[in-house]
Amino acid sequence: MKRLLLSALGLSLLLAACSVSVTVPLPEQKVTVAALGDTLGQVIYPAQAMEFPGVPAKSVEVSGTLEANQPLTLTLNLYARLTDPASDPSCTALSDFTTTYAYACPVGPDDERVGSATFALSQSTSLTLKGQNLTYGVQAGKLWLGVQLNQALPAPQVEFTFKDLKATVVAGL
Repeated sequence: MKRLLLSALGLSLLLAACSVSVTVPLPEQKVTVAALGDTLGQVIYPAQAMEFPGVPAKSVEVSGTLEANQPLTLTLNLYARLTDPASDPSCTALSDFTTTYAYACPVGPDDERVGSATFALSQSTSLTLKGQNLTYGVQAGKLWLGVQLNQALPAPQVEFTFKDLKATVVAGL
């Protein structure tokens, strides 16, 4: 029995030694949010996915900055999704008469809360995001990051930009 435990411990250490962390830059993603009262509590996703070369991963942590185009005092919940909100019948297209710029989606099985961001009379805040959808999205090279508002915006329209995103990827056995 002792020999079996030592063998299992040795195998676990070997597998852990075979894992490696790498940092992968991710593209910016912009989310435009209009001050629509009926979208409160819903997640606003951009119309276009964030796309990049996929990377094999066991787990992912994304760090970066969330910037707003004006100073804000509020906290947002941040979500990740792998399926196109345009193909989700529960999502509502948000458009500026000719172009759909975002989708408002109720939180559902395709949406995973991956973090939050707090603005304290500022235009920028750092963020760290974690979750299965991030891991699967980095593997596939495609995902949507969205913001959930639980209070009204101070302006008719705010643009949020996920910037300087870096995925710390644990790859290996």
